[in-house]
Amino acid sequence: DVFSDIVREIGEPDRGVAEIGVHHGKFFMLLNSLTTGKSPSYAIDIFEQQSLNIDYSGSGNLKKFQNNLKKFDRHKGANVKIISGDSTDTSLNLRDVIGLGTLSFMSVDGGHTAEHTISDLVLAQDLISNSGLVILDDVLNAHWLGVIEGACIYLQSYPCLVPVAIGDNKLFLAKLSFRNFYLEVFRRMSLVTKEVEFFGHRLIAL
Repeated sequence: DVFSDIVREIGEPDRGVAEIGVHHGKFFMLLNSLTTGKSPSYAIDIFEQQSLNIDYSGSGNLKKFQNNLKKFDRHKGANVKIISGDSTDTSLNLRDVIGLGTLSFMSVDGGHTAEHTISDLVLAQDLISNSGLVILDDVLNAHWLGVIEGACIYLQSYPCLVPVAIGDNKLFLAKLSFRNFYLEVFRRMSLVTKEVEFFGHRLIAL
């Protein structure tokens, strides 16, 4: 319901979505269900290349993911482009492959080191549309402190993505020019508990 409300507000259902760290695809398929399927969505994961999983933060499985797409995805995976590899690997050319400003939603749930988190947020700010939303997972997970460390370092760099809401262990970030827009969107949701401060920004706690 949260994401459906946002799609109605921003009016961009034809844009694709992306996730770094899809695992078996549960959250990815939720995001992809918000699209019409006319634009590609991108699933990025190291999958069976577990030697790249240096912080042991996940265990993606390509076959399970593909099977889940066929069974449960709104579009049966027809619009999904699978990219196998480490998101920090520049040889993947993710900015060129996906396209700058082409995504409505992007989930960051890949490597949980501070370095991966910073790199993925910088990538996300380039790939997300001006009115899109980035979701950083495990931001308050005590087992993966690299995520909150990376988020804090990123937010100290005067980025164009700023936090607008937090809840369910996820930090929601939007482009600076859409900060007030998203604050109002989240304020109207029934999940709101209070407003908090984080790095000088007002956030809606869900």
